[in-house]
Amino acid sequence: MLPSYAVYLMALAALARRSRQGASGAGSRPVQKIILFEPSVGPERVRSIVEECGGKLRKSLPIINGAACVFPEEATAMSLLSRAGEVAWVEDDFVIHIAGACFFIPRPRPWPRKQTVPWGITRVRAPEAWGSATGRGVRVAVLDTGIDMSHPDLKANIEGGFDCINETTDVVDDNGHGTHVAGTIAALDNDFGVVGVAPEARLYAVKAFDSRGQGQVSDIVQGMEWCITNRVQVINMSFGTADSSRALTVAINKAAEAGIVMIAAAGNDGRRDGVLYPARDPNVMAVTASTRDDRIASFSNSGTQVAVAAPGEDVYSTYRDGGYKSLTGTSMACPHVAGVVALLLSASPGLTRDDVREVVCGTATKLPGFSLDQQGSGLVNAGAAISRVRRSA
Repeated sequence: MLPSYAVYLMALAALARRSRQGASGAGSRPVQKIILFEPSVGPERVRSIVEECGGKLRKSLPIINGAACVFPEEATAMSLLSRAGEVAWVEDDFVIHIAGACFFIPRPRPWPRKQTVPWGITRVRAPEAWGSATGRGVRVAVLDTGIDMSHPDLKANIEGGFDCINETTDVVDDNGHGTHVAGTIAALDNDFGVVGVAPEARLYAVKAFDSRGQGQVSDIVQGMEWCITNRVQVINMSFGTADSSRALTVAINKAAEAGIVMIAAAGNDGRRDGVLYPARDPNVMAVTASTRDDRIASFSNSGTQVAVAAPGEDVYSTYRDGGYKSLTGTSMACPHVAGVVALLLSASPGLTRDDVREVVCGTATKLPGFSLDQQGSGLVNAGAAISRVRRSA
């Protein structure tokens, strides 16, 4: 909890920043806020406080005991909120971009006449694990732009989903990024297209990013809540931002308490000590990208938070409108790890979040010439990971 004066000072600082950036002034559009309330404040009181401060409630966020709101008279509203002892935190409901964690090099490919095993799937030694584990029954959420629900190489594995932007179960991927991620995790092992790391995992499309690859924190938080409610076991988060969010941190903590394994992209700015959020959250596994020649990609961010590396260069996977495409980035590396986690949980359902991290990191292959900050424990190794849990069973 912050003292009320701190809530007020925080709001004034945000106003000052936008003023310097030319984003405030007469006729400017109000910035949506996320308000976190004290635990004792119930839903009806939440709405009352927002309305009493001249605001409009846009989205309830029970997982954080909060709400996304708009205040036409922001300075006045922040002053009133600062006097409300029930308010714990106020922050901007800012936009996160998938482009911040994905460097696109689109390479259209012809429709494959027979099934192709992408190089990354082989490099993480997933085929070696399939005799013992295929991800069957493990619930994996792709928190992204959605998934092409009718894609012939995915639809048999898609169990459902939720569009947080429009608050509907009718999910559409109008960008392609989420469908690409989904294919690397769990494209079907059939006679065409590609195959994913865990070809029998159950996919859930949680859409929090629009056609431009932009998503507000409140939509991501709502997506996390949907995952908890629907007993998802793994969440792939191929997005990131330099800024952290108290609201999203609280949601991540709740997901961790529910036992969910979360994997996120380290980012593509090529910056040292630059792991993006939420990858740098201690409850999340941060992933950097490796190349075909087993080097860490020059665009990958590094930092002490990096857990492992995975293939992220020229990754061939499913795409929207039933298509296929090659993309490059830590966004593409991330789902390789999510797929390996699905394999582990199908081989040994009793593994905890901590167990999973220990096995994934403990069996990774060190890449010579690269620091721990660049590769973490090394290149994720599905074959070795499954062998370890099988030996200990």
